[in-house]
Order: sequence, then C-alpha cells, then structure tokens
Amino acid sequence: MKLIPQDDILKKHIDHYWLVKENVLDLSTYQNKIYAYPSITPDMLIVLKGHYSFCYQNKHYTDNRSRVFAFIHEALTVDLMQLKSFILIKFKSRALSSLLPFTKHNAQTIISNSVGPTDEVFDHSILKLTKHLTNLDASKIVDELDQWFMKYYKKEREGFILDISKEITHTLDIQEILNKTNYSYSTLERHFKRDTGLTPKKYQTLQRCKLVIQEIYNTKNTDWSYYIDKYGYFDQSHFIKDIKRFTSFTPLQLLHTPGLLNLRPN
Repeated sequence: MKLIPQDDILKKHIDHYWLVKENVLDLSTYQNKIYAYPSITPDMLIVLKGHYSFCYQNKHYTDNRSRVFAFIHEALTVDLMQLKSFILIKFKSRALSSLLPFTKHNAQTIISNSVGPTDEVFDHSILKLTKHLTNLDASKIVDELDQWFMKYYKKEREGFILDISKEITHTLDIQEILNKTNYSYSTLERHFKRDTGLTPKKYQTLQRCKLVIQEIYNTKNTDWSYYIDKYGYFDQSHFIKDIKRFTSFTPLQLLHTPGLLNLRPN
C-alpha cells in the first residue's frame, strides 16, 4: 500500500511510505536474491515483523532492525522471504539532500555508513515508533510517520539542491546552473558534495542510470537505441558499459534479473 505524506514540508523531501503487512508480496518467483542498484534515492526500512538478509560490499547481514539505505556504492542483494511486515520510506530522488533535513549528521558521515541502522542516523526513538506502528491501522500510520519526521525537521538543513532541483535533470547542464547561480565550478561542486555527498557529474550519472534501469524494468523495451537517444549516451557501447558499471549486468541480462524495482510502487 502506497501512502503519501500529508504535511506539505514532508512532501518536498519524502515521496511516499510503502506499507506491506503480513507478507502480501508474492516473493515465490524471487527465491532469496533480489537486486538493488546504486541511485540517488535514499530509502528507510522500518521492520514491523520478521527479519531480512542482505549482502553488500562482500559482507552479509541478517537483521530485524530498521535501517537507512542512504547511498549504496554498488549493487546489493536482499532476501525478503522472512520479512512479514514493513514500511519502506522512499525519499525524493535528490541523493542525501532529501535526508539531511531530518538528521544531525552531515553527508560524508552518512555515506561512510551508508547502510546504517536507523537509530544511528536518528536516535533510539525509532524503536518506540516501530512498536507503536506495528499495532496501528493503515489509516493512522501516515499521521504518526509525519509527526515523527517533523520532530526532526530543520529548515536550515534543506540546502542548495532543493532550491535548484527543477534545473537538475538527467542531462544536468552544469553551465546553465553556473550561469543562474553565478557560482564558480568549485563552489558548485562544494555545494553538491555538502548536500548530496556527490560531485555534480556523479550525481548526473547516477540519476540517468536510475531512470534507465527503472524504464527497462517497467517497459521491457529492448530497443537500446531508444535509451541512447532519450538519455544522451554516445553510442550503444557507452550505454551498455554504463549500465553494467552500476548493476554488473548488461541491459538484456537486467531484464531477467529480479530487482526491487519490480516489487515496489513507482
């Protein structure tokens, strides 16, 4: 069930809350390996019942703790078969800039522990919140989550990226942003790193790759020239190399690989 924040401030930073109760997901065809790929969309997993496992950077985790997937540097695999009920909070696709207004930590600290437990990104109040959410009807969960996030919200931490978010597309004309802001490139890069943890170029590359992967999964379109033209790749070799760089799969292999994007709402 996809739930939308009702607070106007939160709508700027959080896309939706995805509530799954009593394992209503059909995971029978996925066995125990679902892939998630690097992107500019932070996620926060709140475990209501059960546990999950995942493998990331050659380390294996089995946990029932809530966790923030703030920025993953490479693909990870996750096993959700034992995760009965959960809430996945999808922040806006603006890298860490959509998460920073709610935490006291800076971007580099979060990136250094990019799959950290939620109580380390926020505080131990998440434990009390989780217990409370477990017994709530879906109709009341949005209000509780909205109130909890607003308790942490600090406007002064919204940063530069929100202000120029409309200009930051997958084509990301850096010169146009420099013209509008009157910044030097070094100043622009400093703002990007402070607010997202990424350089402008890295941000653009991840944004484009995220959009392409999502469209491949959604449409099953194997006309690679379509993606090359739409997303501005030099040629087919560049397109395939870029997808493989972040997923370890070719675009064709990606179509036959179980991905979290196949399960979650858009």
